[in-house]
Amino acid sequence: MNILIPHQWLLKHLKTNAKPKQIQEQLSLSGPSVENIYHREGDDIYDIEVTTNRVDSMSVRGIAREAAVILSRYGFKAALKPLDLKSKTKLETTALPLPKINNEAGLSNRILCVVLGNVQHKPTPKWMAKLLKQIDINVHDSVIDITNYVTHDLGHPCHAFDYDKIMELGGVINIVEAKAGKPFTTLDGEEYETVGGEVVFTNDVGTIIDLPAIKGTLNSSVDDQTQNVLFWIENLDAQKVRFGSMSHAIRTMAAQLNEKNVDAHLGKTVLLSGIELYRELTKAKVASEIYDDFPGEAELKPVVIDKNMIDNYLGLELEESQITEILNQLDCEVSTETTTKEILFTVSPPTFRPDLKIKVDIIEEIARIYGYHNLPSQLMATPLPVNAPADTSFRLETQIKYFLSAIGWQEIYSLSLVSDELAQQSGYSLDEHLGLQNPLTTDHIHLRRSLIPSLHQAIATNPQIEKLSVFELANVYRPQKNKLPKHVMKLGLVSKRSYREVRGNLENLLAKFYIKSIKVVPIETKVKPESTQLSTQQGEIFVEVDELNRDSDSVSLGFMHVLTTKEVAVEIDLTSLLNVARSYPQYKATPKTTPIIEDLTFTLSLDTPVGELIAAITDSHQLIKQVELKDVFQQNYTFTVQYQDELNNLTNEIVTPIRQELVKVVEDQFKAKLVGQV
Repeated sequence: MNILIPHQWLLKHLKTNAKPKQIQEQLSLSGPSVENIYHREGDDIYDIEVTTNRVDSMSVRGIAREAAVILSRYGFKAALKPLDLKSKTKLETTALPLPKINNEAGLSNRILCVVLGNVQHKPTPKWMAKLLKQIDINVHDSVIDITNYVTHDLGHPCHAFDYDKIMELGGVINIVEAKAGKPFTTLDGEEYETVGGEVVFTNDVGTIIDLPAIKGTLNSSVDDQTQNVLFWIENLDAQKVRFGSMSHAIRTMAAQLNEKNVDAHLGKTVLLSGIELYRELTKAKVASEIYDDFPGEAELKPVVIDKNMIDNYLGLELEESQITEILNQLDCEVSTETTTKEILFTVSPPTFRPDLKIKVDIIEEIARIYGYHNLPSQLMATPLPVNAPADTSFRLETQIKYFLSAIGWQEIYSLSLVSDELAQQSGYSLDEHLGLQNPLTTDHIHLRRSLIPSLHQAIATNPQIEKLSVFELANVYRPQKNKLPKHVMKLGLVSKRSYREVRGNLENLLAKFYIKSIKVVPIETKVKPESTQLSTQQGEIFVEVDELNRDSDSVSLGFMHVLTTKEVAVEIDLTSLLNVARSYPQYKATPKTTPIIEDLTFTLSLDTPVGELIAAITDSHQLIKQVELKDVFQQNYTFTVQYQDELNNLTNEIVTPIRQELVKVVEDQFKAKLVGQV
């Protein structure tokens, strides 16, 4: 997320002698990245990228707090100015009753509000209007612009309701989950309907009076006639805010802050700052007590870390006092305990740093404030390899990925560590897998032997996608006695498409590498290496390599499976494929004779292996050069057969007995019936 901050606005919170360019350089080294500095209306505007886990830095004061720590580490004078909130919170005018607020448990962490009476609609002062325009926020009048200013200034969204409209609507604010189909109109006049599940504010008859933490509604919004304001701050469940914002495609600054777990403790500071500005700019009077309901108040758990771990991660030894100083500068409370073996730091993060949860989070904070560029670096002890491994081809892998994605397959990346269930689905027992001695979770225990269970799981978790086809190029791991496991690169494919479609996709993929003679030989027994418990049928994939002058007539590339879930799976050994793949076709002279091409249609039983039938036709006579499946209608399969003699043109007298033999082979071996006569 990128935010804009004018330099003069930053100096309202930061006392420093650093110039804008110096602030950009040093802040980018150890904190949020200042991507650019624009010049607008005589001021420098910082364009700052803030990572999504650092919602505390998504405001002027948040950046000032970071800059105060970082600049002081680099020799600049820098300090965060204290907030001087002089707001009077006692009644200053006729008391107005607060609305009745019903906060459904679990939806809201904190609700703060106060009634401000007798507001005057005055133009936004020039200094505030200039700052808002510099960060691309529209200027209205003071009553509205104060909320935008405070939100950007301090980092917690706030909202102004027309108090009298709220009271006319019943004087009740119910914080509830919406049911689907409820209409509401946002303050800019856009009409919506709830999808169900988002948090809304309603009155007692169910009318929606606000889409909280995202955008106000027209029926409760401030307008030119507003006399009394209900100044309001809510801190809702972040996931609910995200859901509501994305469901309605309303991406306001408020939504982007609230969906990132903005600190609920900041709400009181924002409320007091807002009251002060309303009193100063609109002559408003405090007309009620402050309402503060804080059911979600919770302290962050302290993190205990030993100094040896910090030193090992950083690659250097920092003094205990240095570590404590850095963490204290980041508003962490630190206590130390020295034992005979180690020094323990107990670090309690401030409430605005919910991202500091585990030990490495603390180490990262120490490293960035100390300066990544100050950490020691060491070159590798050996030279970088310049030659790729002999059994690896990144070009081949890239071609496979592009080809499969082009014909509708989705590439996935799954974890190499699998659960007991997925390990057993590979066809190997748990004893035949290597496992972790101390796994973090029960889902990631064993180094997998096959890609198919993980690919099947990916399809099973996406049942809404018809004919989903997924693939992955990754290693499987074969145990070796007294050695590290052998890494074997595999191409795995699992699809909801029919066997014939997957077989065609596979043949087209291999044809890209000029591999044309493909056979899938059925495997009768399921207890075989490379099998999977998911299989109901499986076959071994062979390619003919006679023309390559090899010792063997064919090479096994892998296995093809029909799974119990009717999915089709393929697993290919990349090294085997690399051995037979070509980058260009082998030259073969075009025959000078004319082929005879004809179609033959057979009625086949449903369980007929069409691939084997095609192979049988091809092998029935040496003059049959090519057989292709042309069409299928019910159980009638039409094959295009090409006859050719490379030396002499064939005649009908020569082809007739070949055709008769072909039909006899098909009828005898596959119990098929020719449609028509020979």
